[in-house]
Amino acid sequence: MKTPKFALIYVAVSMIFLLSCNSFSGNSQTPDTTIHKNVEEQIEPGGFNANSGIKFDSTYIKKFLADKPLFKPFSKDFYTFYRANNYNYVWYDNRGLIESSSALISGLSNIEEEGVTSDVPYKDTLEYLLHSPVDSANINAPDLNTELMLTGEYFYYAKKVWAGELNNQAESINWYLPRKKLSYAALLEDNLKSGSIGEPQAPIITPQYKGMKQALAQYREIDKNGNEVVVPALKGSAVLKPRSSSVIVTAVRKRLTQLGIATGADTSSIFDINLAGAVYQMKERYGLKIDSTITNSFINAINVPAKKRAEQIMVNMERLRWIQQDTSVSKEFILVNIPEYALTYYENGQVAWRCGVVVGKPMTKTVIFSGDMKYVVFSPYWNVPTSIINKEVKPGMARNKNYLAAHNMEWNGGRVRQKPGPRNSLGLVKFLFPNSNNIYLHDTPSKSLFSETNRAFSHGCVRVSQPKDLAIRVLRQYPEWTPQKIDAAMHAGKEQYVTLKRTIPVYIGYFTAFVGAEGQVYFRNDIYQRDDRLLNMLEQK
Repeated sequence: MKTPKFALIYVAVSMIFLLSCNSFSGNSQTPDTTIHKNVEEQIEPGGFNANSGIKFDSTYIKKFLADKPLFKPFSKDFYTFYRANNYNYVWYDNRGLIESSSALISGLSNIEEEGVTSDVPYKDTLEYLLHSPVDSANINAPDLNTELMLTGEYFYYAKKVWAGELNNQAESINWYLPRKKLSYAALLEDNLKSGSIGEPQAPIITPQYKGMKQALAQYREIDKNGNEVVVPALKGSAVLKPRSSSVIVTAVRKRLTQLGIATGADTSSIFDINLAGAVYQMKERYGLKIDSTITNSFINAINVPAKKRAEQIMVNMERLRWIQQDTSVSKEFILVNIPEYALTYYENGQVAWRCGVVVGKPMTKTVIFSGDMKYVVFSPYWNVPTSIINKEVKPGMARNKNYLAAHNMEWNGGRVRQKPGPRNSLGLVKFLFPNSNNIYLHDTPSKSLFSETNRAFSHGCVRVSQPKDLAIRVLRQYPEWTPQKIDAAMHAGKEQYVTLKRTIPVYIGYFTAFVGAEGQVYFRNDIYQRDDRLLNMLEQK
């Protein structure tokens, strides 16, 4: 009697595939450390599937990869994994396909929910192998094509969903943060041991990713439903305030309802308190000036098509995939998100403090990278970069012989520096994490810029809106540095370095979509025009 294999080993999976640390066990090392060790030494031969003990001819792997060229990028992973396990079947035991195969198939079936753009390779072939009839007398006998197909599909899934399709090309798009490095072979071993498919959970990255995944589904559903409301623009610089009445109010109400925001009466043209609260909430999520008025900037933000928002979420999910796991488990670190114009201080995996920042102009972009904060410098000199000397200082000196004195500057060993004081471009304190980009965090005398919603004004460094509070937090474990002493050092007019006993990681990232504390997705303008390029690269894969 011939019976479909698939009917015997796979019960229809109704739940979508979720990354879960609760089901993950085995090697506790983070993937970025795993890559630097001998992967085969990490794998206990045959340890994850004691019921198999069924070997196959190792030469078949070469033939399989020749027939399935889309899996050739994983050739090394195939040989590493199966060599370490003595070329035993891993997706089978003496009862047939193991349960982990169902989890993998479920993940592959729902891979578009992960924001992945390309099709699953050889999907039809895999389905044929799983559904093809077999002799019921030998129903549990392993099939080598199915075995290797599942392994190839696993490696593909791991690269797409956990490592990131463009992980190895990130530097080509000016992303210099440390990137996740996965050993697919070691990860597969851990997954088969645990009986589930997933990677270790990271306390900050995983909630972000899951929230973005939910938001992606929401905006795709809006796009699928069609008939998106487009709110008409206001005339000139007109503003609608609460208690006013307009047909535009009705349109705004309908659009916000379409976006999943409760606004009260669906068709009312009266700008009531319910709508005012919804407008306030959405302005915060779009990074606009937070109040309850309807402006053209607000209308433009809510009019962005759901398809475009879904694409924005997808590229940021890809960026999240690149982040190495230990970034989010460090006891203490600082994250600057450029499009958000925000600095977030993390302690023990939780947000401890936040403040606004000013970042580089599009012509002098703040670099996406990381460093370790080692020094706090009070009443700093500003050593003027050569580019600014040539473009600004020298032309200024040509126009005005007193230019240096007027700007509190002086020559110092053939270079120009600005003396400490309230007029210093670095303000009263700077925070150094030595790097080749010559970028650091610092105070600024230009406090008014922090009231702007778009704050890309600097030459590349990051200006901090609350530098004294940041200094207090950085030095809080140094009893001698009381808030009073910090304030005095900031106003001393004499440069003073404080060397930190423990360095603090600083990550400067670029995320135009992210999830807030309440689980809602937030959007920011793509100030350096990076999203479309990344999307195009993903779609070409």
